[in-house]
Amino acid sequence: MSRRPVTVAAKARSAAAGRHRTACALVVSAVGAGLLAPGAAGAQVQSHAQYLGLQWGLSAIGAPSAWSYGTGAGVRIGIVDTGVDLAQQDLQGKVVAQTAIVSSPSPGCAQPTSAQDDNGHGTHVAGIAAATGAHGTEGVAPGASLVVAKVLDCQGSGTYQDVIAGINWAVSQGAKVINLSVGDAGTGLVDQSQVTGNPLASALQAAWNAGAIGVVAAGNNSNGVLGLGQANFSGIPAVVVAATGPNNAVASYSNTIDSAQWGVAAPGGDDPNGPTTPACGANDTAEILSTYWTAADPVGCYATDEGTSMATPFVSGTLALLLGRGLSPSQAVQALLSTANHSVTCGTDCSGLVNAQAAMASVSTSSSTAPRGGSGSSGASAPTSTHRSSGSAAPGQATSAAPASAGVTATTSTSATSGTNPTTSTTAGHGFTRLAAPLRHRAAGSGAGWWIALVVVLALVVAATALARRRRTATVAHEL
Repeated sequence: MSRRPVTVAAKARSAAAGRHRTACALVVSAVGAGLLAPGAAGAQVQSHAQYLGLQWGLSAIGAPSAWSYGTGAGVRIGIVDTGVDLAQQDLQGKVVAQTAIVSSPSPGCAQPTSAQDDNGHGTHVAGIAAATGAHGTEGVAPGASLVVAKVLDCQGSGTYQDVIAGINWAVSQGAKVINLSVGDAGTGLVDQSQVTGNPLASALQAAWNAGAIGVVAAGNNSNGVLGLGQANFSGIPAVVVAATGPNNAVASYSNTIDSAQWGVAAPGGDDPNGPTTPACGANDTAEILSTYWTAADPVGCYATDEGTSMATPFVSGTLALLLGRGLSPSQAVQALLSTANHSVTCGTDCSGLVNAQAAMASVSTSSSTAPRGGSGSSGASAPTSTHRSSGSAAPGQATSAAPASAGVTATTSTSATSGTNPTTSTTAGHGFTRLAAPLRHRAAGSGAGWWIALVVVLALVVAATALARRRRTATVAHEL
């Protein structure tokens, strides 16, 4: 999600909210802040120029070197977000299927009839993943195509029901990677999935069973209270993505990854002064530059943003590169995890900073000709997270990409939600799509249980007691 708050919100940081990192309910938010306006610190971007030299995120993961092995041709990436600017010059010809699934737009937002972006977040995300580079910016997988489901409205808000429907639709259209720069739009202190279960669990499991890899933003809550601000993805076959800044350290706003089956970090930007508002032609050098949409310039707008929303498509693009070489989903995830820069600390369930060049180089001739499409339900073994304590490779060093032997249980599950449709928000500019989970039965592996709620309540009681005691002490001292 970007750091601009949006409802199943885009995970990008919001300039209007300063360093506020919460996301609205089930709104997909892009994790990014806009390019700096004239006069702000940063390089000025000229419209319709080539900006590859300004895309530090691509260099951080070795994407330009990875392109010598392939560009993701033939792979479809699902963008489940605010839509994509269908007129954007570096996304021309990329969208091979599109739909709008917005059941209840926010006040002031029109009912969409296509996947045309009316927010900007989805276009930013799509450009990071797969922009052609013909005019302005290049995506991680410039040869990949896009399957776009607009599930968030003009404010970057939506419902879990619509997000789940978007995931299912994208899989039905042949998407092999599903980018979800969205998250729970709660307070950010405690993620609802820690208490009631992750509402995306069934849809992500079904996607994996169908041969598609879910890639999800970790969120922009700085872990919340006692680490409970993280979304719980334990036991769910999806890659969870934390954000890093220009120095390759985890971004100040980013959640780390401590309850996920697979986790990595990727460039998301981190302006120490907080996110700036995305503006066509302005470049905040600490943030991520990509395609963008505005009503004033629907063709050639490029802007910067920051957030876990921005980090997520770097991973989606890298997986598309690997799938383009003929790997199965299990093999692609294993290559991603095993070649990550393990020196980057990003959580107990995080394998390190993505290294696209090392991942592509690790693919042997034999594996690159293996049949495509292996998934959790096809008999292929599931990848195992590679952590820094497991004899990991030095930064940038490729290691074996052979799949681990532990398999993911292929559980066929429905993607329907219960009657309530909590909103979500995008995560751009720390505005990570925060999906508010309804109170419902937890799917296997989708929640931490009642005891976490008890721990939170006890922590609040202790904090309140301590605060009351300090106030009494302060009153007595003042009287003396």
